[in-house]
Amino acid sequence: MIKPLLRVRYCVLSVLFVALAGGVVAAENTRLHAQVTAEAPSDKLAAEVEAAGYALEMPPGAPMGAAYVALRNLSANERVLARVELPAHPAGKIEMHTTQEVDGVSRMRPLKKIALPGHGTIEMRPGATHLMVHGVTLKAGELLPLRLVFADGTTRDMQLPVYGREQQKERAEPDTGHHHGHHHHG
Repeated sequence: MIKPLLRVRYCVLSVLFVALAGGVVAAENTRLHAQVTAEAPSDKLAAEVEAAGYALEMPPGAPMGAAYVALRNLSANERVLARVELPAHPAGKIEMHTTQEVDGVSRMRPLKKIALPGHGTIEMRPGATHLMVHGVTLKAGELLPLRLVFADGTTRDMQLPVYGREQQKERAEPDTGHHHGHHHHG
C-alpha cells in the first residue's frame, strides 16, 4: 500500500512540476511576444514600409547631428512621412531637410513632409535629403531610437546605429560639399 501511495504522490508532483514549468515557459513567451509587439510597427505598416538607416557621430562641440533613413514602400499606395520623433529624448527634435545647390553653394532647406510613392523608395544620404538631430549627442557605437510618423497616423519605431568618424568616411559620397557643423542659409 505504501508503494502505490508513493507512486500517486510522485505522479502528482510530476504533474505539478510539468504544469509549473509550462506556466513559466508560457509566461516567458507572453513577455517576449509583448516586447516584440511593442517594438514592432503596426502589422499594416510593417507589411507596407521597410526602413533602415544610420546616424553619424557628432564632432566635439557640434550643436546638431545627422541621420539617414532608407524607406521602401511595398504597397501601391503613396505614404507620406509627416515627421520624425525622438521617443527616448523628449527635449530633442528632428528636422527633415534636403540640400540644394544654388549658385554653387550648398544650402539646406527644411521639408514639411516627404512623399514615398507606391512601390517606391527614398534613400536619405549626405548631400541630399537627411535628418538633422537636435538636443541629442550622437556617439559612435550607440543606438538612436526614432519614430517615423506618417500622415495617416501610423508610426514606425526603429533604432539607428551611430557610426564613428572612420565609418563616416567610408559612407560619405566623394566631396559633396555638405558639412553638418555649418549654419543654415535662408
